[in-house]
Amino acid sequence: MSAFARELLGNINNFALVKNTKVYIVGGLLRDLYLGSAGRDLDFAVSGNAVHFAEGVAKKLGGSFILLDRLNGVARVVLEHQGEKWQVDFATLKGFSIEEDLLMRDFTINAMAVELPAYLNLLQKGLAPPPKRERWRWQDVVLDPCGGMADLENKIIRAVSDYAFESDPLQILRGVRLAGQLKFALRPETISLIENSRWLLHEVAGERIWEEFLGILALPESYPWLALMDAIGLLSELFPFIEKLKVTANNTEPSESVWVHSMKTYQILEDICREFGNSALLLSTSRGEELRALIVGHLHSPVGAGRQRYQLLKLAPLFHDAGKADTATVNDTGRTTFPGHHQEGLNYVSLAADRLKWSKHEESYLKSMVENHLYPLYLFVNQPVSPAAIHRFFTKLGRDSTDVLLLSLADLTATYITGDKAHDLTRYRTFAGDMLNKYFFQADQYVSLPPLVNGDDLIAELGIAPSKTLGELLKRITEAQVRGEVASREEAINYARNILGKLV
Repeated sequence: MSAFARELLGNINNFALVKNTKVYIVGGLLRDLYLGSAGRDLDFAVSGNAVHFAEGVAKKLGGSFILLDRLNGVARVVLEHQGEKWQVDFATLKGFSIEEDLLMRDFTINAMAVELPAYLNLLQKGLAPPPKRERWRWQDVVLDPCGGMADLENKIIRAVSDYAFESDPLQILRGVRLAGQLKFALRPETISLIENSRWLLHEVAGERIWEEFLGILALPESYPWLALMDAIGLLSELFPFIEKLKVTANNTEPSESVWVHSMKTYQILEDICREFGNSALLLSTSRGEELRALIVGHLHSPVGAGRQRYQLLKLAPLFHDAGKADTATVNDTGRTTFPGHHQEGLNYVSLAADRLKWSKHEESYLKSMVENHLYPLYLFVNQPVSPAAIHRFFTKLGRDSTDVLLLSLADLTATYITGDKAHDLTRYRTFAGDMLNKYFFQADQYVSLPPLVNGDDLIAELGIAPSKTLGELLKRITEAQVRGEVASREEAINYARNILGKLV
């Protein structure tokens, strides 16, 4: 624990002594302190009025006071230290005692408490976090009516009661995230409780569900947890279109449902995102390690508040074939095809965006992934791919080019990995790797070419007004530049002059 955190706990304890108030370290904070992984968000339960107590702490420590829930007596104090913000939450005890409060919590490993002075004593003795051989010393000071300490030691997530999710159904998703984050096992009876309570999520605001689901997507190995959520109907509760995909046959060999394919794609894409697993194609060139580092940096770049690009990308496999259920058509040969499914799937992105309150950027990103997931395959089957076609791909998708290529790679891998098309898969991996190399290492040839002319040049030289024609001319010049047909300002203007008549 940092020196500032120790000082902060000491100051809160001193203030509590003056106010004759009992303050308990509770919930996730106590769990994380025991495991040695606490962050800058602190949670306390307070005897008496926690709101008034928090107001006094904010005034004494020079922090900002935020009222979170007047009805239930919850408030926050925000402090800043060396450019870092610390959040300290105070909640009035539920019930008449700390024991009653703990019995109303969600999971046993969150239903423990220790009085702040007792924890400071453990800290002073060097027992916080406790060395493994000294963990028994915590049993004397921790209030643990539900057996949370034993579950911590046994790495188990267990609901406190059969009513654990009724006051806040979001705990259903939080339990899954917590299990994945801590690498704990959900008890079978808790899994059953989640399954039977999943309908309660309809009572939860969409933005809260989305934030918790993003936490699951952030797990380096989230696939096993999504598979569990799928098995108990929790994933379909969030995205109802899944049920249609489960009864829609895909055109793979051996035959499987569209949803089985989607989950395979998710698993493979997650492996790619997790430092690329066994995706040897990314190391197939002399600059393979450099390419790996660039893509890892790209996937971990921020997109919006608190999101990283890979979280949104990992959601794309669940939606990329959503339109297949509505477009399935059997052709003359008896083969099922899905014409336009990449367009039809956009409707399901819109529905999810509305329910989960996605930002415009998040919705636009997912729609781009769904709409364009076949684009790289189209280029692949129409080889040789011209430099201009590659440029158009990168121009259309911009920073999302890498994401679409990785999604497409996972999609084709899921399709071919169980069939007899291993050779095609090897060729496609080479193609995808080549496209990524072009994007990152040959940007001046395929992505952002130095402009030979601008709009003002064409207006002055050709006597045309600002218009769509002007934009089209600039686009055609760039494509000619990619093909090597123009290399100077004069050549670009002459090229524009020659094709102008065909555009007006």
